[in-house]
Formats: sequence, structure tokens, C-alpha cells
Amino acid sequence: MRLLVDKITDISRAYTLCLAAAELNCMLSQGQEDSSGPFVSDALITYRLSRADRRLMLDGEITADLILQCGRCLTTLPGRLNEPFAITLSIVDEEGSTEEELELDDEQINSITHVEGEIDLLPVLQEQLLMALPIFSLCSENCSGLCPYCGSDLNRNRCSCEPKYFNNRFGKLKDLKPDPS
Repeated sequence: MRLLVDKITDISRAYTLCLAAAELNCMLSQGQEDSSGPFVSDALITYRLSRADRRLMLDGEITADLILQCGRCLTTLPGRLNEPFAITLSIVDEEGSTEEELELDDEQINSITHVEGEIDLLPVLQEQLLMALPIFSLCSENCSGLCPYCGSDLNRNRCSCEPKYFNNRFGKLKDLKPDPS
């Protein structure tokens, strides 16, 4: 999504971007086209963009339908991504970036390079989308998970596995009392 920097003014303007679910799943699976990903529907990004001198203000909302996996019992569950975002970017010239510097400040981290008066917001918006994805999902707060020995789902049935002896070499330390002096 390329925009001319001179066309962006201090009056915020609304934009909409739709990213295809297949492309997002392929991007998450690092190019493996046959693998399924969490996106069931296309991701819709609605945002407002304005400029103040050499800074861009970008705020909006990301929405998409997802299929998630419980982090304890591995069952699939539907999810809805509805995440707001806001970011301020510094506009830097193409030749302004040097590889000699080893430490980046906040302005360099949150910067966007313009090439011949154009900026590309697609990588920034894709990054916001990826950061909005949930890291860990649960089917319920009291999910029992899987048996660590046989792998059966403990939410559906109890297994008859006996807990195995755990060699806790540091177990004696819990009986030590601290010296009050």
C-alpha cells in the first residue's frame, strides 16, 4: 500500500485494507502453502492516517475470524480478532539509514523510509496484525489439559495412569529452615 507523503496532511483520512486469509496463513507458515493457519476470514484493517511535519500518526482497528487451538488440551476453538492499534512513525529519507550505528533510538525504531516521495505502509500494518494475534488461548479457564503420560484429554475422561516417581534432588532444601541470625 504505497502512498505519496505530500498527499498526507494534518487532517486525518480514513483508509481500509483487506488482507487475504490464504496469504496471511502462508506468511505465518513461512511459505508452506499446504499448511493451514489461524485465519478463517480475510483480515480487515481500518485506520486513520495523518501527518505532522516529519511524523505519521496511524491508528485503527484490525478484525478477523480465527481458528485457535487451546494451549492445554489442543482442541480447536473459534476466535475473533478485534484489536485497536496506534503508532507514530518518523519519516526518514532513503539515504538517512546507515548500517554503521549499532544502537537504535526510539525514533529510528519507529521510522518509515520514503523512496521518491512514497511510503509503503503494508509492512507496518502486517506487523500490527501479527502482534495482535493471541499467543496463548484456552477453551475454558478450568481446562484440565492432557495427561502427561498417555496424552488423553482430561476434560473428557479420566485416565488410569499412575503418577511416576520424580527424582527431585533438591527436595530436601524445602525442609531447611533459614537461620534467623
